[in-house]
Formats: sequence, structure tokens, C-alpha cells
Amino acid sequence: MDNGFLRPNWRLRGFLRAGAAVAAAGALLAVIGVHAAVAQSQAQAGPARGKGVIERKETRKAGDEFRPIGARVGSFQFFPALEVDVEYGDNIFSTQTGGQSDVVTRIRPELALNSDWNRHELKLKAVPEVVRYDRFSDDDVENYDFSADGRVDVLRALTIDLDAGYKIGHEGRGDPNAVASARSPTESATTDVHVGMKYKPAWVSLSIDVNFTDQDFDDVTNRDGTITNNDDRDRDKKEITVRLGREYLPDTEMFVEASYNVIDYDDALDDAGENRDSDGYSVVVGTDLDFTGIVTGNVFAGYIRQNSDDANLEDIAGPTVGASVNWDATRLMSVRVAVSRSVQETTTAGSPGFLSSFATVSVDYEILRQLTASAQIKGTAQNYRGIGRLDKVLDFDIGAEYLFNRNFSAELKYAFKRKTSDAAGLAYTQNTVLLSARLQF
Repeated sequence: MDNGFLRPNWRLRGFLRAGAAVAAAGALLAVIGVHAAVAQSQAQAGPARGKGVIERKETRKAGDEFRPIGARVGSFQFFPALEVDVEYGDNIFSTQTGGQSDVVTRIRPELALNSDWNRHELKLKAVPEVVRYDRFSDDDVENYDFSADGRVDVLRALTIDLDAGYKIGHEGRGDPNAVASARSPTESATTDVHVGMKYKPAWVSLSIDVNFTDQDFDDVTNRDGTITNNDDRDRDKKEITVRLGREYLPDTEMFVEASYNVIDYDDALDDAGENRDSDGYSVVVGTDLDFTGIVTGNVFAGYIRQNSDDANLEDIAGPTVGASVNWDATRLMSVRVAVSRSVQETTTAGSPGFLSSFATVSVDYEILRQLTASAQIKGTAQNYRGIGRLDKVLDFDIGAEYLFNRNFSAELKYAFKRKTSDAAGLAYTQNTVLLSARLQF
């Protein structure tokens, strides 16, 4: 582990790796420029109704021109892929002072099996990830993500979704619940199960979703050799959501949605002697939007509440709002706005959790059919109840993705993040540059 001072050979290696990333980015832009000159004369199709730039890009990826061919395995299609990221960060530990820089490489092979049936659907996917740092090898990790997503077409108007997933991951250094003094990132195992039913016989729809999530966090060794116990963070969450909608325009509904959840921690009391178990609900009323296909999305408003089992921890309650709106400002540019509010868990002593509110504005521009540029700004407020703490996070990123052909694509992105907090030592600023390449067959 680095002791905080930059050794000359490490600095040189970091500069060489960063220089290689910049050189590769320059080469990528040069190649894109050549392709752009050739493709500039091609006419660009106007947007489909209700589909913004990002939706059109995803449609092209799934279309004949850019969709990987794969290989047939019985009644399934097998799609292998490989993604490689090279990222430079100037404050990888998300510290207020003495930020350390490094270059990190992420390698993600992907194996996917998709059913090719007339009815029903099953998708299986495995995505391991190897993360390697140039200087700070204590942050080297391996992650795994396995998922199975299925759909049963019971009737024309009735479908059932059955999804399950298992992940082994590591918390980011800037995560609100991460242990700042940990020598290595905190490892966690997450199991997700979802069962959903949607019934829409005519202009009325009913959907019921049941979710179960189990999270298990490993203990961590701190830089001073002590151990931080994370067993008191282990928990499971059960939630059921019911939505009733009425269509008043084609594919446009007014809806009422209610959900109820129960959160059970494995430990009866956490390290501070507090009972973290809780239950809660939310009720919202909203509507889909479709103004001549130019402005689409949905908006809703309602009330949320989470009740703590510990009498010394206050309940979290208040109004909630949400929105996801896409505006096709021109044939080639979309503006998206998203707003959301939710209750998040914490083991911070004296706080039952925090109310997280965020607003995002993003702009996507279709420079060419194969080249899409995006910029996004996001503001988040994390209000920790019971202790008077407020964290604010500002995120900004800008980048572009180029689809060379059905087998290769690349992305270049710059991101800026700033966090402020009422608690001492939690504020930080971070800049990253990412170059990513995807190879698929």
C-alpha cells in the first residue's frame, strides 16, 4: 500500500499509462473523423415517435446493422463479448485532502444466452470483471454478475416476468456507507429475485411486482490493522408494488401505484446498539406523457414513509415526486429530465437512514448515425434524519460513443464529481477520464 508519497517510478508509470490512454483517445478520434467524413453525406432518418437519441441508438444496436451475429446453441443464441476500460482518476480514494491519482484497467468478458422462441423468453448472462490499479494494488478486485431473466406469455394480455441475479461486488471509495479507513474496498454479495405480473386486456392495466434482495457485507481490515465489523449491515428487503392504470390515449396511462416493504437486518442490534429493522410504504399518483410524440415520459407525486423498529430512531416520512421526461428538441437532439426521491439505508449512529433526492438533466446529440455525444449534470441531496447531516453531490459528465460495426464500438468520457457535507472530512472533488472499447461477436 502506498504511504502517501509518490515514488518516481510510480509517477513515471502513471504518466506513461495516462499518456497511452490519451494517445489511444487521439487515435480513436482520428479514426472517427475519417468515418465521419465518409458518412456525412448519408441522410439521417427522422426520429420515431416517442423515441429519443439514446433509444434510437439502442434500437440500432439491436438491429441487423450492428447486432452481433452470435452462434446458435439449440434453441438459444450465444453472444460472447469483451469490454476493456482504461480510466485515469485524480482522487481515487475520494479524500478531502491529499488526493492520490492512478490509472485503473477493467476487463469484463461477457457470456450471454438468449432464447429464440416464438413465445416466452429466457436470457442468461455471466459478466466477471477484473479490476487492476497501476499504483495502489490493494484496491485490485474481482467482481461477478450472474443473471437469469425470463418472461412467460400466458395470454395475449397477460405476461409474467421471472428474474434472478447474484452479484459479488465492491463498494466505491466515495459510497455514502463505505468505510473511509479501509485498506481495500468493501466486498458485498447481493442476491435479487423478482416476480412480476402485468395484465392489460384493454384500456385498463394491472401490474404486481414482488422483489426480494439479500445483501451480505464482508468485514474490512483498516490501514492501521484494526478490523471494522460489517455484519451489522447485512440485511434483506422484501417489497411488493401494485400499479393500476387507465389508458386515455394510445399507450398513455394515468396510474396509481402503491408499494410496501419490510427490511430485516441479520443482527438484532448494530455496533451502536440500535435496531435497524424497519417497514415502509409509498403511494403515488401519476400519468404518462405524450405530446405529439415530441415530449414523452411520465410524472408522479405522492407520499413515502419508513417506520423504524427502534424507538430511539425517528421515522422517515414526507412527500415524494418523480419524473422521467424526454424532449426531442430537434431531429438529432434529445433533452432528458429525471427527478426521484427515495429512502436509503445507513448504519451511521443516531440516523435511521437518509432521504435521497436527485435531479438530472442530460442532452444527447446524434452527430452521425454511428456517433452519439452525451452530456449530463446531476444534483443529489442526501438528508440524514436524526443527526442533522446533509450531503450534496454534483456530478457532470460528457462523452461520445462510436459504433464502428456490429463487432466493435468505443466510448470516450470525462466525468467531474464534487461532494460537500456537514460532517467533517467527507467532502471531496474528483476528475476522471475513461476510454472504453467493446468487442462482440
